[in-house]
Amino acid sequence: MRRQLLAFSAIAACLISPIALADATRSETRVDLISNPQVCGRVGSALGATPVADMVMVDGFGNGGFRIDTAVPEAQAWFDHGVRLRWAFEHSESVRAFRKARLLDPTCGLCAWGEAWALGPNLNGGGNDDASIAAARKAAQDARRLARDAAPLQRQMIDALIQRYSGFRSGQALRFARAMDRLAERSPTDLTLAAVAADAWMIKADDWWDEDGKAADPGITRAMSLLERALAQAPNDAGAIHLYIHLTEWSDDPHKAIPYGEKLARLAPSASHLVHMPSHTFYRVGRYKDAMRSNVNAVALDKRYDALARPPGGIPGMPLHGHNLHFGMGGALMAGGAEDGVPLADWFLRTYGDIPATNVWRQIVTNNAYAVYGRFAGQEAVAALKEPPATHPLLRISWRYARGEAAARRGDPAAVRAEAAAIKALREAASFEGPMAMQQTGFTELSQRILEGRAAMLEDNPQAAVAAFTRAAEIQAMGEEGGDPPVIWYPTRRSLAAALLASGDAAGAKAKVEELLTDWPSDPYSLFVLAEAETALGNSEAAAAARTRSRVEWVGGEMSLKAA
Repeated sequence: MRRQLLAFSAIAACLISPIALADATRSETRVDLISNPQVCGRVGSALGATPVADMVMVDGFGNGGFRIDTAVPEAQAWFDHGVRLRWAFEHSESVRAFRKARLLDPTCGLCAWGEAWALGPNLNGGGNDDASIAAARKAAQDARRLARDAAPLQRQMIDALIQRYSGFRSGQALRFARAMDRLAERSPTDLTLAAVAADAWMIKADDWWDEDGKAADPGITRAMSLLERALAQAPNDAGAIHLYIHLTEWSDDPHKAIPYGEKLARLAPSASHLVHMPSHTFYRVGRYKDAMRSNVNAVALDKRYDALARPPGGIPGMPLHGHNLHFGMGGALMAGGAEDGVPLADWFLRTYGDIPATNVWRQIVTNNAYAVYGRFAGQEAVAALKEPPATHPLLRISWRYARGEAAARRGDPAAVRAEAAAIKALREAASFEGPMAMQQTGFTELSQRILEGRAAMLEDNPQAAVAAFTRAAEIQAMGEEGGDPPVIWYPTRRSLAAALLASGDAAGAKAKVEELLTDWPSDPYSLFVLAEAETALGNSEAAAAARTRSRVEWVGGEMSLKAA
C-alpha cells in the first residue's frame, strides 16, 4: 500500500508544484503516481492569509470550537469559525479567521493558539516550511504569554503546541502527538483533544497501512482508536468524520466510513472540501456515481464561497478546487457521466489554462479533462480544442489522446492511429529529464498504446489489440491502481479483457476482469465485459448477474467491447 501522508498528491502538483519522488530508485515508485495519485491536494504556506479585517463568515461549515479566554463574543465566534475551517482543510481561511479573532481581542491567548495551530503542519503537506514554522512558533509563544486567564487544560494545549515548533525538527511531530495524546487520555470526552491528537499522529506517520491494509505505524492504530472513541460519543462531529474517512480509505475496511460519509455533506453543507470528502470512500468502494456527484456539489460550493467571501486569489487560489474537479471528472469517466463530466472538464481547462511549462504534474493531471472530452464531448467540441504549445509536450499528448478517443467513438481507426503515431513521435522527440522523467515517459507510452489498441479493435484485429493493451496494462501495473482517481483514468486491463474476448479467449477475459475488480470494485464497464465473457462461455445466469451489476454505477449510453 502507498504512503498515506496526504502531502504526496498528484493534485498537489496539479495546482502547486512538481512533486519529488519518495524513492527514485524504484521503477514502481516512479510510476506510482501515474497510476494512483494520493488522496487530497497539497497546499502551500498559509502565511499570506491576508487581509483579515473584511473577512466574511460563511455559515454551514459544520461544528467545532470551544469556550476560550475571551469576553468578546465576536472573537469567540471567529475562533470557533477558525476551528471549523481548519477541520474543513481551509487552512489559509482558518488562519485568517483566527487572526480576525485576535484583531477583535488582542488579549485572547487561545486565539493566538488557533493561529499557531492553523499555520503549522497539516495533512495536505502545508505548514512545513521554515517561515511557517517560525511564524507559528511566535504565535504559540504569544498564546503562552497572553493565556493567563485560560483554563489549565487550555494552557496545557498551548504548551503542547510550543513543542511542535521547538527543538530539533526531526522530533517535533512526535513530541506534539504524544503531548496531545496525554491530554486526550486525561479528558476522554473532549472531542477537540481527540481530533487534534489523532490529526497529530496521522501527520507524524510516514506509512499508514501495509499491503494488507493493516496499520504500518503504531500512531495510526492510536489515531483510529481516538477517532472511533470520539465518533462513538459524537457521531455527527464533522472534523472527526473528515479524519476518519482519510484514515480508513486505504485500510483493510474502507466500508467502515460509509455511514459517516453519507451524512457529512448534510452536517457541513457549505464546506466544499467536506462535501467532497465522502467521495474518497465512495471511489474506494466502487460508488463512482456518488463520487462524481459529491464533487459536482463541491465545485459549486467553491464558486458560492468565492461569491460570498471573496477569499484572496479567488477560485484559482483555492488549493483544493482542482482536487474537487479531478475527483468529479474521475467519477464521471468511470460512471459514464457525460452530463456532469463535460462541464467539469470545461471549467478545469478554463480555470487552469495557464500552465507553466516546468510544471510536469499539472500537465499530466490535465489528462483527465482531455479524457472527458475524448470520451463524452461532441465531435465539434473536441475538434475545437486548441492544440497546446510545443513547450508543453505532455499537454499535447493529452490533447492527442482526446482526439484519438473521439475518433474511436466515430469509428475512424485511421484517425485513431494518426493520433497514436503523433503521440509516439512526441515521446521519441521529447527529452524528459529529472526525477519525474520516468512518469512522463510512462504516461506518454501508455496513452499511445491505448489508442493503438482502440484502432486495432475497430479494425477487427484483436491480436494487435491484445498486444497494445497488454503493454498499457504493464505500464499501469508499475504502480497501484484504484482508489483516488488516477491520472490514467481507468483500468486498462478492462480493454485487455475486451480484446481477449474478441480474440476468442473468453476464459482469459473473465479472469482478467475478476482480477481487476479487486482494485476497481464495481467498475460498470468491466462488469459489462464480464457479462459478455460469461455469455460466450455459456454461463447465462452469471452473464445476467454481471449485466445487472454493470448498470448499477453506469449513467451513460450503450456500452461496446470496442470502447471498453
